[in-house]
Parts: sequence; structure tokens; C-alpha cells
Amino acid sequence: MAVMWSVIFYTVLAVAAFYFILLQPVLKNQKEQRKAVSALQIGDEVVTTGGLIGEVKDIIQPADGPTEIILEIAPGIRVRAVTDAISRRLTTLEPAEGTTETANQEVSQPSA
Repeated sequence: MAVMWSVIFYTVLAVAAFYFILLQPVLKNQKEQRKAVSALQIGDEVVTTGGLIGEVKDIIQPADGPTEIILEIAPGIRVRAVTDAISRRLTTLEPAEGTTETANQEVSQPSA
């Protein structure tokens, strides 16, 4: 009887270890990636899973099927991709708070 409980205990321990060590970080990364992709805006710079870096020019949301984006990978060269192909977002057009004001102050001050 003790052997049976021992087997059950180690099986449960192995499943819990698998979940916390392997599965939970992957699920967390997927959740963050979905959150970042849902916040995509026109003008954002993104990296695809294939390694292409491009600027989002348009977002197409058809009634049936996955959301597509139009990426400009070079001046005048646009490609169509699904949002699942977006690995991460590099930059956005929105300036960081305080960055624009500081830049304007530095430019407007005359040099001696």
C-alpha cells in the first residue's frame, strides 16, 4: 500500500514540476505576446518570427479569419502578415513622457 502512495506522490510531484518549470513560463510569454500584438498601432516598428523588421502601415481585421497587418520593410516595399507572425514590438510613434519637451527646450535655446 505504501508503494502505491509513493508512486502517486512522485507522479503528482513530476506533473507539478513540469507545469511550474516548463509550461508556466511559456504560457506567460504567450500571454504577453498576445497583449503586445493587440496593442499594435499604425507606425509601430515590429519584428516578425521570420526575423523581418518593419513598420506597421495598416491593420486589417476581416470578419472571418485572422487579423492581418501590412508591414513596410523598406521604402516602398510592403508585405502582408498575420498578427501571429509578430514576435515583438520594437518602437512606437508615441514619444515617451517628457522626451519631447526636453528635446524642444534643447533645440530652442541659442548657442553662444
